Amino acid sequence: MIHSETDMELRNRHGEVIHTTVTLPQQVQPADAVVLVHGFKGFRNWSFLPLLAQEAASRSLIAVRVDTSLNGMNGSNDRVLDTDAFARNHVTREVDDVHDVVTQLADHLGTRWSGTVHFVGHSRGGGVIHVVMRELAERPEAPVRLGRGVSLNGIGMWVRWTQRQRPLWIEAGYTEFTNQRTGQNLRMNVDYMYDIEQHAERIDVKTAAEALADRMLYIHAEQDVTVPLREHLALRDSASCCGPLVQLSHTTHTFGMTHPIARITEAFALASDHTFSWVCTTP
Repeated sequence: MIHSETDMELRNRHGEVIHTTVTLPQQVQPADAVVLVHGFKGFRNWSFLPLLAQEAASRSLIAVRVDTSLNGMNGSNDRVLDTDAFARNHVTREVDDVHDVVTQLADHLGTRWSGTVHFVGHSRGGGVIHVVMRELAERPEAPVRLGRGVSLNGIGMWVRWTQRQRPLWIEAGYTEFTNQRTGQNLRMNVDYMYDIEQHAERIDVKTAAEALADRMLYIHAEQDVTVPLREHLALRDSASCCGPLVQLSHTTHTFGMTHPIARITEAFALASDHTFSWVCTTP
């Protein structure tokens, strides 16, 4: 069964558009929501994210896929259209965007929503949901009931540059790279690095992992070269406590999935099943 989807344009605290897609389950009784957060160079319609949304709906969840406001996609499904926005993006902006989506769920979902929200993040999105969930858990009067989270090949640290690269990035004011999927040359402004350094305490993944140990599930590919498994294992070693880990063998950072989708892999099917078995289990 294909579940109905609706695109919505929300506004963040800066007045910028956050493109979202809501996938509703068939039943009309109030349901929990699950917010799906993309990774670096990602977008809400990337590869397996729509499949996760459909699976969520099949398990009686409302799925909300999010394009962060400065991912540069402008709601499209293929490539970065606003390269300046992409260059200006940074981590705390993505965190704030997800918070802004959560605070608007009641207005847009109405009686279809139970008031509980779960989170699933891929790659950098895995780091983003750690921060959002920790901040929601620590708020004395959170706007929602916090559910569970799943980190899919999620990052264990934010600093991904070397000490040799840092001064070069500062001198140029940006760093450049090629998006292998689209062939586009893209920039990231040095403010991305400064944002991570200046907000290190707020966005610390280890601190969040410890605070969320009873809520988080980690699913990681053993052959992930983008976010190596050893990065997550180092996070586990450094944290006083951490949620359960599912290791998937013989697969990659995207669980072998491509954009556009060529086929649905066994590894992705396993990751999806583990994800929603966790989310749908009451803590």
